[in-house]
This record gives sequence, structure tokens and C-alpha cells, in this order.
Amino acid sequence: MDPIFSAIEQTPFSVWMREDLYAYFIALIFHSLGMALLIGGGIVLSLRGMGVARHTAFEKFRGFFPVMWFGAVMAIVSGVALLIGYPAKALTNPLFVVKFACLIGAAMLVREMSLRLFPVMGPGEAAPAWGRRLAIGALVLWLCGVAAGKLLLHTYTILLVS
Repeated sequence: MDPIFSAIEQTPFSVWMREDLYAYFIALIFHSLGMALLIGGGIVLSLRGMGVARHTAFEKFRGFFPVMWFGAVMAIVSGVALLIGYPAKALTNPLFVVKFACLIGAAMLVREMSLRLFPVMGPGEAAPAWGRRLAIGALVLWLCGVAAGKLLLHTYTILLVS
């Protein structure tokens, strides 16, 4: 795999991402903002599913989804740019897979919550037990995804360029 990573790291875009004074940091800022929108919305939905803010109908939280989608697109585009800058650093780290698995799993649980809980939960109603379990699972996965992402910065073992 090292020849593939080396080839990617020699592309003009990869070199620009690493060597430009601002490119990497601007991509990192956009990635952080995108993840904040995606994960922040997911955490709020998970907390509501667990029973926080019971006086608010779960249906009112539908407005979070366009913001979460915008955040996901922003995080993916900037994440690809960051990945192209240092492909070996990320793709050889098992935490990269953990991060994606947690975030995809959490997103799937939030989608399931939206499909099954939106129709049954009104204001003042607690989620059924299965809904609370979905919400707790999603919250744990969101938090584990964030932790794995933060640990990526400090746990890499292969860095072909510096």
C-alpha cells in the first residue's frame, strides 16, 4: 500500500494541502464545523429520544435534519481534502475505521429513531423502551466517533511525508 499512498502524496493537491500556509487548517476548520453540525444535531435528537425536553414534541426536531445533512456534506468534502494531504497517516490507523463505523452506526440509529419515534411521540410523552435504547445507542456511538476522531491525531504510526 505504501506505493499507493506515496503516489497520492505526490499529487499537486496533496502537496498543496500540506505545504500551503492555510489550506490544511482551513480544511480542518470546515471539517470541525461540519462534524459539529452533524454530531451536535445527532446528540440533541438522541437526548430527546432519551427523555430530555419532554415538553417538546419529537416532531419539532425534524428541522435538525437539513442542518445535519449540510454538516455531513461539509465534513465529507473537507475530510477528503484532509485525507488526500496525509493518506497513509489516516488509512493505516485502525481508529479511522472505528470513527467511520461509529458515525455511520449513529446516523443509522438516528434515522431509525426518526422513522419510528416521530409518529408516536407527542409533547410530554416519553419514548417507549425500545426508543430509549435506540437513543442511548446513538448517543454512545456519536461520542465514540468523536473520541476516535480526536485520537486519530495522536495515534498514527505511519507518516510518509512530514
